[in-house]
Parts: sequence; structure tokens; C-alpha cells
Amino acid sequence: MRQRGFTLLEVMLALALLGLALVVLIKSTAGNIFSTEEAHMMGVATDLARGKMYDIEEVLLKDGFTDTDQSQTSEKCFDEEGWPTICYTYKVEEPKMPSFDELQDMAKGQAKAAMGSAMGSGGFGSGFGSGFGSDMGPGGFENSALGGMMGMMGMFGGGKQDITAAQGGSLIQGQYSMFQEILKVSVRKVTLSVKWKVLGKDRDMKVVAFFTDAAAMDKVLSGMGSQELPDTSTTTTNTKTNNTKTTPTKPGAPTK
Repeated sequence: MRQRGFTLLEVMLALALLGLALVVLIKSTAGNIFSTEEAHMMGVATDLARGKMYDIEEVLLKDGFTDTDQSQTSEKCFDEEGWPTICYTYKVEEPKMPSFDELQDMAKGQAKAAMGSAMGSGGFGSGFGSGFGSDMGPGGFENSALGGMMGMMGMFGGGKQDITAAQGGSLIQGQYSMFQEILKVSVRKVTLSVKWKVLGKDRDMKVVAFFTDAAAMDKVLSGMGSQELPDTSTTTTNTKTNNTKTTPTKPGAPTK
């Protein structure tokens, strides 16, 4: 009997299909390996960044929030932790807020662009943006909480202010200046940048945290933050029934 086999054309088509299937399979496997390694390195980098943030907080609280630069601008790696391929830098900044004059200019509609850059660079960013009127459209700041308060105090200009409005504006200015001083001595913004490689591709991550020094804040407040509230309750005794009743009173009210 005559036996028939595959022709050369059939063998070539089979090899082409097999090669195409192998290319798709290898590409899919390589993608899965890369995704797995990237997820693993992301977890490692996150844990290392969390630990480094704890170390930075400990150093800041030990040395205090000084006016000098406490940043680490030169790149260092986690050699002691066993990951020399993951490196980091961090920057310690003093949170910035616009001055009181800038707030008045914004209320008058003269510094809308300056407010956006001031609130976004090295400060609390969107956190204060919502309080001061991040919309910055027509009347955006005036419609905010602080803008409305300044408007009621007659601080938008364009009109004659009475004595009450002037006193209210002076009160707000004094409280705002004290708040700026509190931020300066008791709050620091730390931006930690972590870099590593995943199968030859660069990856990076930024972590931002705000650290506070309660002792420095209490010092600015002249110790008022650590004072206990006085007990303003009064005790009355009914001699006939021998019952004792305690009635709370308002702070500053006379006691009987």
C-alpha cells in the first residue's frame, strides 16, 4: 500500500500557526511576570516608605521643628533593610499660607491667580482651597467661609466702615496672624520620594505627611492648650430629703 504524508506547504502552515501561538503565550506570560513583580515591589516600597516616615517623624520630634533645612536631598538607598535597589529622598517644608494683605486683595478680586500658586506650592494645597474658596471664579473667595466673614466685617473695601466692622477686621487679622505663627512652629509637611526598578523599568512613588508638635503649638498659645477646663457646676443640698443635686452653670456665671 502507498502511504501518504504531509506536504511541505502543510508543514510550513503548521509551523507558522505554532509560532504565532507561542508568541502570544510568551507575551502573556511575560506580562503576568511583570505585573506580579511590579505588585511585589510596590508592596515592598510602600512598607519601606511607611517605616521611613516613622523614622523622619521621630527625628523631627527629637530635634524640633527648626528654621534650617531638615531635608534629605541626596539619594539614599535602603541598604540596611536589605533593599539596595530601592532609594529615597525627602523634603521637609514649612506650610505656607497667604498673608492677610493677600487675603484682602483676593477679596477685592485682585489676586486670584496668585492665590492658586500660593496654595499649591509647599502648603496645604486643596485642604485650604475649599475653605478659602478654591473656585476662584467670580465671587469665589467672597462666597467661601473666610470670605463671607471678612465681608460681614466690611473688609472687602468699597464702602465706609463703622467702628464695629473695623474692630471685627482687627480681630480676624490678629487671629489669622496667630494661626500663621502656629503653623510655622508646630506643623511640617514631609514629601518622601521613593524610586526603584521593575525588570529594568523605572518606577517611583511620592508620599506626603503632615507632622505636628503639640508642645510648640501650646507654647504659641501661652499654655492655654494644656489648661484644664474649670469645674463650674454648683451643688445644692436639700436638708429635708437629704438629697444632693448638681446643676451645671455657664462659664463665667456667678455661683450660688
